Formats: sequence, structure tokens, C-alpha cells
Amino acid sequence: MSELDYIDDYFTGVLSSEERQVFEQRCAAEQTFAREVAFYLSSRTLLKQQLREQKQQQFKAITPARPKMRRLPAYLTAAAILAGILLASWWLFIKPPSTQQLSATYINKHLLQLSVTMQGSPDSLQMGITAYNNKAYDHAEKIFLSLSTQEASAPDAVKYLGLLYLVTRKYDSAIVQFDRLIQYPIYANPGPFYKALALLQRARPGDQQQAGSLLEKVRDNQLPGNQQAIEWLKHI
Repeated sequence: MSELDYIDDYFTGVLSSEERQVFEQRCAAEQTFAREVAFYLSSRTLLKQQLREQKQQQFKAITPARPKMRRLPAYLTAAAILAGILLASWWLFIKPPSTQQLSATYINKHLLQLSVTMQGSPDSLQMGITAYNNKAYDHAEKIFLSLSTQEASAPDAVKYLGLLYLVTRKYDSAIVQFDRLIQYPIYANPGPFYKALALLQRARPGDQQQAGSLLEKVRDNQLPGNQQAIEWLKHI
């Protein structure tokens, strides 16, 4: 499917709700794609105008002549089209992205693949990471669940289990694991940041406020994710 067909499917209601969310995330994250959407919108506006004028001409050809009515000058029509294009451009480029869009972009960019270069990690943990990276999430879940009950590997296993639930959009389960992760006395604990991610994606009433409190903690204590926290707090 070409990008043009994909864009057309969005505006004609063909895409599923999940596909629409991915589309909207791409608009926020990819300037090239957003420009293509803006071009599509402007082209569609012009095409509608041309079709409207064509229908008017056809209608005139089959109806008796009537007294001429005053028509808008061409420059006003062009101004109206330009206003529509500018409005679409504002929506795509000027309107600041929401924290949900920012967090989704972060997940897609940084959390769909995990590092497999950890020194001294148990072989079973590496197997779970490999399964995760291959999107064999059911298999990875079983491995991480088993390891999360073993003291030596529990912190990492709990973290990866939470990330697995996050990328598969099981936000309630992800939050449970990140709450567990927060309780471990480990250096530079990423639990607060990851929990904030899950809350921003779940987006239930009160979730954004709770995520904001966690991001403030991340920022103030310079925990993992503090640079993102500084930026995202501007949008909450």
C-alpha cells in the first residue's frame, strides 16, 4: 500500500482504531510523513473545489438561464482554500504534541528492542530478551515471570516484564510490575519513569496528574528518563 492510499484510508474511515492511533503518532513524530498528510489535505481541498465547479457547470447546462447572481471573486475562493491549508498545517506542525503522543514516540523509538549485551546476565534472561526482540511476547512473558520470583534476577526480570506489558498495551499489568520495580533498592531505578509512561498511555482520569508527579520525581532526583521528564512536564 502506498503512503497516499494509507493516508486516504485514514480520512475515509477505513483504518481500525489501532491503525488510526499509529497514523496519528506518525504525524506527531515524522515531519516528512506529516508534510505528505498536509499535501493530501490541500490536494483534496482543491479537488473538491474543482468537482464542485464542474457540477455547477453541468447544472447550468441542463437548467434554463436565470438572472446572473453575484459570485465571489476568485481571490476570495483562493483565500478560503489557503486558509484551510494553513489550518491543516497549524494542526500538524504548530500544535504541540500531547504527552500521550510524546510517550508513544519514546516507546516506539527506545523500547521495542532491548539490549542483549548485558555482561554476567543469566542465559535464561538473555533468552527472554531475545524472545522479546523477536516479538515472541508469550514466550518472553513466561521466562520473565519465572525469573521474577528468583532473587538474583528479579529486578531485571520485573523491569522487562513491565516493558513487555507496556509495548503490548496491557497497561494495568505494566503498572503493577513497575510498582514492584520501584520497591527494589537499586541504583538509578527506572521504575518511576516507566510507570509514568504506562500512565500516560493508559490515559484514564487522574493518570496524567499521577504521571506528572512521577516525572517530577524523575527530574528532581535525576533518575533514568530525566531529560524526557523535563521536556514532557512542559506539556502537562
